[in-house]
Amino acid sequence: MNKNKMLKGACIAAAVTMLSPLATAEEASWNISGWINEGMLYWDDGVNSDVDQLSDNGTTLGSRITLSGSTPLAGTGLNAGFEVILEPQSKATALISANQTNLGNGGGNSNNDTLGGGVGVLGTSVNVGGAFGKVTFGLQSMPTDNIAVLGEPSLTLWSGIGPVFRGNGFQVQGAAAGTVWGDFLSCYTSNELVGAGGIGLDCNGIYRNGVRYDLPAFGPVSIAVGYANDDILDIAVKYSGTIGGMTANVHGGYAMNANGGALVGATDGSDNFQIQVGLMDPNTGLFGSIAYQRETADGVAANVNDETDSYWTKMGIKKNWVGFGDTSISFDYGQYNDQFSSARDLTGSEVQRWGFSVDQYFGSNLIIYGKYENLSLDVEGNDAALYNGGEDLDTFTLGLTYFF
Repeated sequence: MNKNKMLKGACIAAAVTMLSPLATAEEASWNISGWINEGMLYWDDGVNSDVDQLSDNGTTLGSRITLSGSTPLAGTGLNAGFEVILEPQSKATALISANQTNLGNGGGNSNNDTLGGGVGVLGTSVNVGGAFGKVTFGLQSMPTDNIAVLGEPSLTLWSGIGPVFRGNGFQVQGAAAGTVWGDFLSCYTSNELVGAGGIGLDCNGIYRNGVRYDLPAFGPVSIAVGYANDDILDIAVKYSGTIGGMTANVHGGYAMNANGGALVGATDGSDNFQIQVGLMDPNTGLFGSIAYQRETADGVAANVNDETDSYWTKMGIKKNWVGFGDTSISFDYGQYNDQFSSARDLTGSEVQRWGFSVDQYFGSNLIIYGKYENLSLDVEGNDAALYNGGEDLDTFTLGLTYFF
């Protein structure tokens, strides 16, 4: 055996041996938590239809395993911690939408199995906290991530949220060749990580390498500020409390991306404002929320709009009617305006989205949900005729989420 390798291994082993008692002495704690989210997706694009088993919900609510830990720093009043988030996927919607082309040409099969899924690293960070709040360094969720998602008070998130994950990579049948739904759901703030194949809402909703500072909580109000690589600054203010006896959430955030959206026209910079307001009556179980986003950008290409806005609302009821867990029945509607990115001569676009869902909880460990959803497209401009004959996309998802 190579002597250098032996020496290196011995040094590492010695370091681990010396550090382990220190961690134990300082009462270090660690935890494994997360959820696994799998489902069946039926889709009908107006020309073809199929059923596929897949990992549901993209990266926001898709399966994840979180390893976390913290340690008091003796004599300082501070504590240090870490978080590592892994995302295992059995099969993603991207694989299905890629095979949709073959189906449209009369060949291929979207049910092709992958020989084992993949595991990605969503986040890895270290934090230091105390009376001053908490500072986090690394690949992490920045302050305006999920601003238009987590304010929904029923927390029936796995069946439906404002960002569009189911179907955004599918072709729009009957529209110009190569057109996908994400072409009309573009995000500026997300730049090259999402680009033209966008999600419509929560457009800074990705993990970034950066620094985040969470201020000490002011009662039901929390404030966080962040800086991420490539000059992305953001701030979020959240209220989570009660108003008139109802559970109430008011989450707002602003993000500025100095580099704009690389895949939607080499912008000089972009701004993103988002807010979500949610209310729930704990007695009747009635709930509702609305999320709104507005993005502006400078220096966009001629085929990209410089202002977009989108909103999504959800209303329903959540009660324990069956004795072993809550049942939620809800309706949602979204509209995503002028988020087009096309080589054609367009002046406006609108994606309408509506859906109906039922969620059944089994205690706190399992949710089974069913969700029907429809996407439709309307376009304005000299080349609008190339898109306005596009077929709707209908999907139905039967999903299961297990928490641990």
